[in-house]
Amino acid sequence: MGKRKETEEFILKYIDKIASGGDNKQLYIDLFKSMNNNQFEKFMNDLRTGKLNLAVIAPNGGNVKLTVNNNLKVAKELGYDFFQHIDIGGDFPYRTPNKYMVYRLPIRRAAQLLTKKISIPTDNKSIDLTTGQVTGKSKSSKITMPEIQILAGLGLNDSIKELMTTRGGNLTRANAANKLLLTQGSVSSKVLDSYGGKVVSTETLKSYFIASHIDNNL
Repeated sequence: MGKRKETEEFILKYIDKIASGGDNKQLYIDLFKSMNNNQFEKFMNDLRTGKLNLAVIAPNGGNVKLTVNNNLKVAKELGYDFFQHIDIGGDFPYRTPNKYMVYRLPIRRAAQLLTKKISIPTDNKSIDLTTGQVTGKSKSSKITMPEIQILAGLGLNDSIKELMTTRGGNLTRANAANKLLLTQGSVSSKVLDSYGGKVVSTETLKSYFIASHIDNNL
């Protein structure tokens, strides 16, 4: 029982040092009170094996203030160094001459990478007459304005041009691209520039304005 008390006090001390000002310490006090000795022993074993990890709660705008400097100070007090040499394996193993920060982070795969989220079109035959874009079973994905802005920031102008014209509703370019792919096995944006054409949704919007007696230069 004495050893358990010392262990609890040790945990509470450093939980409070890492995340003072909130309810974290009290949460662990309540947790320990709810455990009998067998449950506490299992809890400690799970910590040792990595099955469980001690955690703190720091809501945005709350009283708990986590800082890098404080974390480094607590780590030094515990005898832990965040910065370590890294051993690289493989055919030519070596240790890095410089130390790097090493710590564990939770990693979650984006939903778009999950197999169940993958969308594959049946064909490219179904076209929406108001936009010129594929629809129904022929539709598999879309691109948003923030994604376009990211591409622009990366300087991927050819990609933007393809997504917003050839694949964005310009039937003249799209038909030419499909024909070249089928007959020659490849196609380039530069070649498609000679085919001209306009995005159908632009023409549709122009017609809507005219029908509403609004002159425009779309």
